[in-house]
Amino acid sequence: MKNIRISVKNITVAVVALVTLSSAGVALAADMVAHRAFYSLKLGMVRSGSDFVGAGGNMGLSMERTCEGWTMSQTLRMDLSTNSGEQISQELRFTAWESDDGSQYRFFASNNVNGEREDFRGRALVDAPDGSGNANYQIPEGTKIPLPEGTMFPLGHTAWLIERALAGERQVSRTVFDGADGEGPQQVTAFIGPKVKPGDHISGAQAAALGPLARQSGWKIRMGFYELNTQQSAPDYEVEILQLENGVTPTLTLDYQDFTVILTQESLEEIPLPDCQ
Repeated sequence: MKNIRISVKNITVAVVALVTLSSAGVALAADMVAHRAFYSLKLGMVRSGSDFVGAGGNMGLSMERTCEGWTMSQTLRMDLSTNSGEQISQELRFTAWESDDGSQYRFFASNNVNGEREDFRGRALVDAPDGSGNANYQIPEGTKIPLPEGTMFPLGHTAWLIERALAGERQVSRTVFDGADGEGPQQVTAFIGPKVKPGDHISGAQAAALGPLARQSGWKIRMGFYELNTQQSAPDYEVEILQLENGVTPTLTLDYQDFTVILTQESLEEIPLPDCQ
């Protein structure tokens, strides 16, 4: 059976954007909201030949403004079952801070699969004139990963996607690094669908439960994740999201080739901005 260890990378690049990009860097936009959300998790499509028959779990997410950037915290629990009766339990914990100008990034990730745990901790700088830099890990100690020209971190990337969607673009690609699995950055190619109006993208029951923050226009965006400098035509995995203009993401679908997992937002609340003077 294939290795089903699922990296937090599949989610961090796809979730909420809280800032928008401008020529001066990253700046807070009035219609972007810091918020806390809770998602349910279920098995989606199972393709022919897959051994997986069940999935359950949940995800908690918080995105908060600091005086010099943004923080993101996630906890994901996923339980998978197979035809042969095997049970795979995974718990992911991830926290990150990203500076307003997108040049500084700190991260910590803990991935526990059936009692086997891996931790990753480090910081990254994109400080060269051409937009390149380096990521340095404290865990595992001594690991250093070069970041090529134009590398973005997760929040800046998702914000950039919203900017590209607002500009009417339909296919875009960038290099993204999150540090969550000890590996290097990936090339992320996104296909942006037509803009959808409020009320056309989620059910009435979900909209009522989530409140006014979910009653926004948005886009369905499908992203493919590729290793850098590879000739492969198929992505390592794909993620499809419903991305609203205000940064809220009501649904995510994670595609692992032979099965998909669907995350649906069940609760949503705004987090007040800090008093920065």
